[in-house]
Amino acid sequence: MDILERFLKYVSFETTSIEESETRPSNPLELNLLNYLKDELVSLGVNAFIKDGFVYAKIKSDSNRKDSIFLMAHVDTSPDASGKDIKPRIVHYTGDDIELSKGKILSKDMFPNLANHLDHDLVITDGSTLLGADDKAGVAIIMDTVEKMLIRGNYPNMIICFSPDEEIGRGADCFDIDWCLDGENRIYAYTIDGGDYRGFSYENFNASSAKVIINGISVHPGSAKNKMINSLEVIQEFHSLLPLSRPENTENKEGFIHLTKMSGQVEKSEAHYILRSFDKNKLSYFKNEFCRVRDLINKKYNMDLCNVIITDSYDNMKEVIDKYPYSVNLVHEVYKEMNIPCIDEPIRGGTDGARLSFMGLPCPNLGDGGENFHGVYEYLDIYQMRKMSEIITRMMDKIK
Repeated sequence: MDILERFLKYVSFETTSIEESETRPSNPLELNLLNYLKDELVSLGVNAFIKDGFVYAKIKSDSNRKDSIFLMAHVDTSPDASGKDIKPRIVHYTGDDIELSKGKILSKDMFPNLANHLDHDLVITDGSTLLGADDKAGVAIIMDTVEKMLIRGNYPNMIICFSPDEEIGRGADCFDIDWCLDGENRIYAYTIDGGDYRGFSYENFNASSAKVIINGISVHPGSAKNKMINSLEVIQEFHSLLPLSRPENTENKEGFIHLTKMSGQVEKSEAHYILRSFDKNKLSYFKNEFCRVRDLINKKYNMDLCNVIITDSYDNMKEVIDKYPYSVNLVHEVYKEMNIPCIDEPIRGGTDGARLSFMGLPCPNLGDGGENFHGVYEYLDIYQMRKMSEIITRMMDKIK
């Protein structure tokens, strides 16, 4: 099956992850694609199985090589936009704006990265859903590479994993690291997850989340003077006292505090935040600011009406990868040989690879040719997707 045909098949599966769900996977619909991928691997003669929402497979080298390559991609799509009934369309990009649907324009002015895809064929949406290149392009690249290597022969040990729920931060939950780390030989591990195929990432945000709870006092507004404490007003006051580091005003290695959700009534309100920084000390500063503002609010109202719950999410994988740089060195070597610019760029987000790195599997990230993820303006460069399959094949050829 051709890599493009694979991709178009995979995006036909609805796999939106659900943050509020407590099941594994968070959306049972993810299992439809996971089972399809397991069966596809089995049809290629690979011993594959599903455990805790993951597809696992190991393929033994046919050329007595000792080291392995580990490849991972996630099947779920972001809940930020609909992933149901995706209707992909292929266009040849000539440099002009692309009309997705009435009122929805993929504009070269709004999205200047389109210039990198001139004269390439793109898969686009119909303006009503996301596309799912994040990360079904990564899934297609891995499956395409596996099939080609099995047909060609002379391949290293391969460890394949397809995961659920990466988009809601649970992509490495329940991952069987002991199954993966079988033996003492070297494993070159990579996630294939989004972005320009020249982009290579082995650094990501340190991440935490914060939940702010305000318990107010509800009194009839007609007799509320000196009695009512409106939690909705207080939670806005809390937000105004936080540092002005917002994602819409930051770039490169600047961290941020991002308000993701707010709800409530007069008596009780909640606000949910994510905190991000490449610098652990700056992340600690953000967390301390939440506690400082909490104390200010409680002192002002002379009662414990504000509570803050902070949870650490993941750390910067560079901390691990710098100690074990062989996966990075292999990519740099292959890109140089193929005369492809390798752009080392930090991820202003996180990947499953960050979690895996701290489990003992240093795991940087390779791009898959997609852009504008999590919304209707998402698109995929078919040339770049194909090229990444070639790059991984060349990487496999160099593994001993």
